[in-house]
Amino acid sequence: MNASDEHNEEPSGGNWVCQIMAAEGVIGVLGNLLVCYVILRVKFLHNMTNYLLVNLAVADMLLCVQVFLYYLTSDCKLIAFAPVNNGVRDLFCRLLESKYLAFALTNASAYNLCVVTLERYIAIVHPLHYARKLTTARMVTLIAVTWVISFLLSVPLLFTIEPSNDPNQICSIKYPHRVFVILISIFTFLFSYLLPLTLMSLAYYKMQVTLKRQAKALNLQYARAAAYDLVIARQNLVSMLKTVLGALIVLWTMDNLAVLFCLQPTDEAQFLFCGSKVFYYTRVFSNLLFNFNSVINPIIYEFKYKKFRQGLKVAFCCCSKRHGGNRVGVEMAPL
Repeated sequence: MNASDEHNEEPSGGNWVCQIMAAEGVIGVLGNLLVCYVILRVKFLHNMTNYLLVNLAVADMLLCVQVFLYYLTSDCKLIAFAPVNNGVRDLFCRLLESKYLAFALTNASAYNLCVVTLERYIAIVHPLHYARKLTTARMVTLIAVTWVISFLLSVPLLFTIEPSNDPNQICSIKYPHRVFVILISIFTFLFSYLLPLTLMSLAYYKMQVTLKRQAKALNLQYARAAAYDLVIARQNLVSMLKTVLGALIVLWTMDNLAVLFCLQPTDEAQFLFCGSKVFYYTRVFSNLLFNFNSVINPIIYEFKYKKFRQGLKVAFCCCSKRHGGNRVGVEMAPL
């Protein structure tokens, strides 16, 4: 089956939408770059959880770069870009226009958040096993596997588009059979959205139950203030991470439902709604929300993560660094 690439014909929602999308990309890159800088610069933020947040920020930052390039050169054509070389054109179509990079980096963002959740889950629910299970070598391996799997999950998209023979188009959608498109949509919904969100939701529920039980036990035992403060600090951190997860659910749900029911990013859906103007503008709005998820995490850290706020002051204030740069926070400790 063949179909012309609709992205070569019109931008998604007008020039103002394109400018917003591109702006989201720039702001997301700067925000996530700030997260990386602060955590790597400030010594008391050097621990496993924060290094995993850096890894998550890198995934979001790369996704923002992809969003910026896609709307700059492909969907909105804010810059005229038409690769002449056959090899460059093939890469452009299969990596960027097919949205392979977009879905791969989206997977990386979701599954790297799963890794952050796993680290906190073991630290809170199984603290005695933390040092043995979460060694540096194992975490590096887990992160590498997460990135590889994220890109492998999106490989089918490479076979949905190819360079066009039409001189007026750069790329054209091509796939062997309609069932192939349906399978891609279902597969993407299950493994890029439903599975990671379900796993993280269950993990946070278990963590919340464990923390409440620990706090209650310490209250009854009149434990030392330091031990009780540690539990409270952990609760605050879990609350921040739950906010990150909640934002992901809210901002991704509409877009993933479009993928499932309207066989996005192709134009082969059977539902009449999928070809309507209402869906067209709904899709534009869902794209805005989806891309905003990669922008919002640094904002959440600023408002919900006390240690990050302290680190931000230390990183950009010489006097703060002199007084507090080497203090060690306890809220990330596994025990």
